[in-house]
Amino acid sequence: MRNSEIARMRLYNQQISHPVFESPEQVVRWMTATQAQNYYASLWAIGLRTSPAAGITEPDIEQAVAEKKIVRTWPMRGTLHFVAAEDVRWMLELLTPRVIRSAAGRYRDLELDEATFKKSRDLLEKALRGGKQLINSELYHVLQQGGISTEGQRGYHILTFLAMERVICMGPRRGKQHTFTLLDEWLPAAKNLQREETLGELARRYISSHGPATDYDFAAWAGLTLKDARMALDISGPEFAQTETGGKTFWFSEETESPAKASSDTYFLPAFDEILSGYKDRSVVLRSDQNKDVILKNGIFKPVMIMNHKVTGSWKRILKKESVVLEMEPFMPLKKEEIKRLRQASLPYGRFLGMEIILTGVGDK
Repeated sequence: MRNSEIARMRLYNQQISHPVFESPEQVVRWMTATQAQNYYASLWAIGLRTSPAAGITEPDIEQAVAEKKIVRTWPMRGTLHFVAAEDVRWMLELLTPRVIRSAAGRYRDLELDEATFKKSRDLLEKALRGGKQLINSELYHVLQQGGISTEGQRGYHILTFLAMERVICMGPRRGKQHTFTLLDEWLPAAKNLQREETLGELARRYISSHGPATDYDFAAWAGLTLKDARMALDISGPEFAQTETGGKTFWFSEETESPAKASSDTYFLPAFDEILSGYKDRSVVLRSDQNKDVILKNGIFKPVMIMNHKVTGSWKRILKKESVVLEMEPFMPLKKEEIKRLRQASLPYGRFLGMEIILTGVGDK
């Protein structure tokens, strides 16, 4: 299997080239966890994966948050993701203990010990009880009033720790500010699952939505040890096919081995998109010498454009009053036909935002 075939199958399985789902929660559940470190980028990551016929817009995804269908929290790698409501608890229980252990040194540096976390939990549970939704500054004020310093990064790490411990989660926005609420009040109780069950479920969902992928890709994406990742793949193994390419074993679903040709091969993907952040080895779609142009030293993944199953450059958006400028940074000069394809590929993003799209950096003025 060549890299071009692997890339084509990934675009298909990730619902980029052949989106079929009609709601944000269907997309998020299929993807299992959708990177949401950059909030506005994460909305487009979901939107671009919905069927064009559904006409999903940015407010529709925020409405899904308000209706408790999808939740933004820290389920894996200590990083924000959108997760389907029914998956929040088992993913947090499976994946966050290792993150918390790995952060022990940072907690010590910030003088955050067990007693401090317990007192913080008691204070915030009392403040949020009864369905209240408070923003960061309000929660920090509660902690400060209770004698818990939030200076430096202490406040942030207290909130993420309590989210990973299944105490709080993010709720809908208040204006432009993100709120927090009690997880047990926000979402109904869920059935307890055994660890092997959740490992197998995680592997099945990852390979179905992200395959073809290797065990190293899966381990890096989930934040699992390689041993646990391989155990999870063994549990789900009979459901998937394997192929050897370049000395690596790729797992994939046979149902998408030969997806139909897409109507387009040009896409605008948001920052931190799963087509890059979902794999340890990104060389299938991004040349190693171009990594530095897309993945910055501080861990930021820039928005990218894809043509012919390859990342061909990055872009950024500049919001105007009634339009949004997409400023292109292609790796190589673009031909007229490629510019035409980019213009066409930008239209879904304009519909998603309800704004006119203006391209710059590719010959448009």
